[in-house]
Amino acid sequence: MVSWLRKQLEKGRFGASVPAIGEEIYVDTALHIHRGRDDVLGGRAQVVAVHHGYRGMDGIWVEVAEHPGDLYNWEELGPRQAALRREFGQQRARPIPDVRPEFNED
Repeated sequence: MVSWLRKQLEKGRFGASVPAIGEEIYVDTALHIHRGRDDVLGGRAQVVAVHHGYRGMDGIWVEVAEHPGDLYNWEELGPRQAALRREFGQQRARPIPDVRPEFNED
């Protein structure tokens, strides 16, 4: 583990322990004004990748099977797990694409 990450974990920066691949976490709903095809409904999701830093950005970035290609900043998402669990319960996260042209500017 890289030293900056170990120091941040020791300080409790991420609010919850970093999830492992295969673990279930909660993600929030995301609606996009100009990319409606990428809209996602929040809920329980399975971790498929954990990135320690991503494209020059520090932190822990988590990818889930239910939203392929989207990365979640664990520093923001980790502390919200209890609230998201209360909000979504057993609901699975899933894509809810809005393909109307006015919400998909290419």
